[in-house]
Amino acid sequence: FVFSKISTNSVNMWQCLERVGFNLIDTNVKFEFHGNISSERKQQKDIEICFAEKKHQQAIGKIARDNFIYSRFHLDPLIDNDIASQIKQNWVKNYFSGKRGDEMVLALLNDEPVGFLQLIIKDRELFIDLIGVDKKVQGKGLASAMIKYAEENIIHTCIKVGTQIGNLPSIKLYQKLGFVLTGSDYVFHYHS
Repeated sequence: FVFSKISTNSVNMWQCLERVGFNLIDTNVKFEFHGNISSERKQQKDIEICFAEKKHQQAIGKIARDNFIYSRFHLDPLIDNDIASQIKQNWVKNYFSGKRGDEMVLALLNDEPVGFLQLIIKDRELFIDLIGVDKKVQGKGLASAMIKYAEENIIHTCIKVGTQIGNLPSIKLYQKLGFVLTGSDYVFHYHS
């Protein structure tokens, strides 16, 4: 398995990839935010936003495994949904083993994780690597609260994120928070 991301302006590269057997899986849209995120919604009293600790690993892994449907792995018809879900769970596991990500913010409901925000920090830029909220509490402002917490507690110059063009809930979230669309990439997968 190999994947490639190329700018949507790279038509010649797109054609080359398809000629050698790559399949277009998704279009990734990229957003950036500079400034301060304003919080319109009041946070629920039983929700706490904090940085992740090792003790949260299993619960966060379960959120990652059970709550993604728009990922490029879930969209690829040649990848079984159980495998796609395991990839997301391993993404979180890799954070706790020091292999991927620099910070993780959590949303806790009654001291139990119900959402997470995995971040990569590069040259003082925050990259949202993975964000997930348990289906039971989606739509309650937890993703916004976690992004705001990261913005307030991690030194940075901007926040960047990419998401699938079909992930309308995420796109609406980023636009509501003031993120600006900065580009797009085609995502290709190759299976041998």
